[in-house]
Amino acid sequence: MKKDLYWAWILLLTLVSCGPTDEQCAQVLVSQARTLVIDGQWRQARLVLDSLHATYPHEVAQRRVANALEDSIEYLEAKKSLAYIDSILPPLEQRSDVLLKQFRYEKEEKYEDYGRYVHRLLATGSNISRNFLQAYVRDDRLTIIKSYYFGATPMQQQTIILSAAGEEVHFAGANHAFEAEGWHEIMTLEDEPALRLLNFISSHMSDRVRVKGVGDKPSKSWVYYLNDKEKTALSQTYELGWLMKDILQSENIRNQSLRKIDRYEQKYQ
Repeated sequence: MKKDLYWAWILLLTLVSCGPTDEQCAQVLVSQARTLVIDGQWRQARLVLDSLHATYPHEVAQRRVANALEDSIEYLEAKKSLAYIDSILPPLEQRSDVLLKQFRYEKEEKYEDYGRYVHRLLATGSNISRNFLQAYVRDDRLTIIKSYYFGATPMQQQTIILSAAGEEVHFAGANHAFEAEGWHEIMTLEDEPALRLLNFISSHMSDRVRVKGVGDKPSKSWVYYLNDKEKTALSQTYELGWLMKDILQSENIRNQSLRKIDRYEQKYQ
């Protein structure tokens, strides 16, 4: 902010004290912008170039030079962004590859648009007829939590409450219920609420984490505690969810940078 004010003051002085013609004043601004670009002060260079366009709209020749300088800033920013992404992406991918060894990929091709990465300890088949939390990450990088209830009577699951070390968090989601040798209910949380729940567990790995399910009446509730293996599996799902989001975002930025670099290299070759 201070640098922007400084350059605004310099611009004002330049506009007041430059030569007698608009062309000369525009040339001074182009020269200033070029120096700033070389020095890596690209934001300040843009301020100077914006001022040139606004103040001297009829100085076509100098505005063409200004446009070329703006292109060079875009090009240099894309190169810098590419170098940064290329430095952080491999470690993210390596950590993701390590974590994925603990997960298995599931997808019903006939009726599911997205597959999911489910921790081996949280697979549905390994947890039939019990109350538990399942988490997974979908192909589209959405993190999902499913709160499973199993019992003799319906609860109409509305909320789950997690507590540990004197802290408590509440989550409400959409519930699906069916009867099959007992009453099954599955409440779903998606994305931000799911990540908040997993963050709570990850923050309390050394504490006893209590899970309380609440139905459509206060009297309808059930309680269980997460064991260490469950906490580890849920924490690793949390990490994988953020890793996959970060990798996707980094890949998108990388591809955008490559397209920009190619466009300007083609334009000025």
